[in-house]
Amino acid sequence: MNDINERNWTKIEVQEAIDAIKKEPGLWQELEQIERTTGEFRNTEASTNQRRVLARLHPDCTLHEITQLKLAIRIRRRAQLGLE
Repeated sequence: MNDINERNWTKIEVQEAIDAIKKEPGLWQELEQIERTTGEFRNTEASTNQRRVLARLHPDCTLHEITQLKLAIRIRRRAQLGLE
């Protein structure tokens, strides 16, 4: 049995999350820059700030669900940057 909550984020929810991130001055641009260069988000201020924005947007979600949302956002960002 899988105890981890799985959530399928809709395209609308992912876009709303992107919009919320873009409201934080410079955050989206910083995430894009990391994506274009190293792609390594661990232990970065940008990643922490992104998680904070998403947790505020979805306060009832688990850490795992927020991580799933971050992945969905990253897939969309990489596609927009032509990295996928």
